[in-house]
Amino acid sequence: MRGKCVLTLGFFDGVHIGHQALLKRLRELSSKLGMPSLVLTFDARPVFRSQLLLTSLEERVRLIKEAGIDEIMVQPFTEEFAALSPEAFLKEVVCERFNAKLVLAGYDCRFGKDRAGDIAVLKTLAPKLGFLCEEEPPFLLDGQIVSSTLCRELLKEGKLMELEKALGRPWSLYGEIRPGRGLGHKLGYPTANMGLNGLLTPPKGVYSAEYELGKRRGKALLYLGSRPTFEEGGESLAETYLLDFSEDVYGETLKVAPKRFLGPEKRYESAEELKEAIASFVEQAKF
Repeated sequence: MRGKCVLTLGFFDGVHIGHQALLKRLRELSSKLGMPSLVLTFDARPVFRSQLLLTSLEERVRLIKEAGIDEIMVQPFTEEFAALSPEAFLKEVVCERFNAKLVLAGYDCRFGKDRAGDIAVLKTLAPKLGFLCEEEPPFLLDGQIVSSTLCRELLKEGKLMELEKALGRPWSLYGEIRPGRGLGHKLGYPTANMGLNGLLTPPKGVYSAEYELGKRRGKALLYLGSRPTFEEGGESLAETYLLDFSEDVYGETLKVAPKRFLGPEKRYESAEELKEAIASFVEQAKF
């Protein structure tokens, strides 16, 4: 059996400041008990199968690692796993698989079949199953509970400054640059393209932005949309024009954070009209 650990569990979409407070407390308990910290998260779950998310699994794991957690386990949300009762989940997963000495859980945690387990169930079963538990209270910002639901609403409404406060960092897209159709290059503005892959975004349109690409940092122009000038009903994607260089960056990992909304998505009558609009947006994005 593996050694004892202190454990927390959850989906952690966005890894917002409420999640960060919980992860900080997990590290404190880890240090106090002299045991490694472990986060159990999930690759999907029924409530999210039809819902766009703030962060990809890759970014969630990256952000949790950056919070100083010793170990992260990603549980596939299979039908078999979803069928576990709250007690079976705690016994088979938390106790037998991970050997948790203490479980730190958010005030609104849910676990087990049909999300029937909650903090009250956890506190009732912990003594029976032989582990300690602690409840993390809600995190308040300006008198409002910070939650993933709140963050998703702020993002959908394009309230980027308010969202930045709730996340404790600018919201950003993070992923591998993929080859596109070369339309931007033909217009004189080559772009780094990323698929959205089930991610929620602010309203479609053009944004001034900041990017990170390896050790490089700079300003950018970000377009979110489906390129209606060239096709109808196309795939929504993110296209980023990096203002200070135009090297081949296919396959590299790009992080781009929208800062200011410059204009809505629209269909232009010609490529030349679109090119003129891009030139105007580029000038705005410089400042």
